[in-house]
Amino acid sequence: MNTSKFIKILRETLGEQCSIKEDKDSYGNHSIWMKLKVKESINVVANSIKSFKGRCIVATAYKNRDGSHTIIYHFDINGTILNVEIKTNDNMFFSITPIIPSANWAEREIREMYGVEPIGHPNTDRLFLDYSIAKGVLNEFIPLSKLQRGVSKTDIMWKKVEEDINNG
Repeated sequence: MNTSKFIKILRETLGEQCSIKEDKDSYGNHSIWMKLKVKESINVVANSIKSFKGRCIVATAYKNRDGSHTIIYHFDINGTILNVEIKTNDNMFFSITPIIPSANWAEREIREMYGVEPIGHPNTDRLFLDYSIAKGVLNEFIPLSKLQRGVSKTDIMWKKVEEDINNG
């Protein structure tokens, strides 16, 4: 992939609406990190990815402390990984599935697990959870990584660990 051409197109099209960082790992694998300041810009990025014959590998999401959500799309464009981050304060984001069909399952999973709605997504069916379980169920749990670091809302777990250690 001609990453210089791709990045140039995005910078010309989006201007100050994004920040772009390029990186290479120790094996020489190239990746691009893009942070969009305006979530609607994801459609511009998706159209550019489509024109370069890219695909969506997966998307990840998480809930921020302020209640907003961050969504990161991970794309492959001829061996270069493009990671595009958007933030939503209103539990909605614009679906790119109509542009890049390989985003279908990733967007549906975000809807189902985090309760963040992909506006314009062509399929409203669930992937995993029974309809008796509320959308956004993962927002109700503390991630294991946070729990292990002790940054949960309470320190009950760590008090119990200390008690067990002290009582031998």
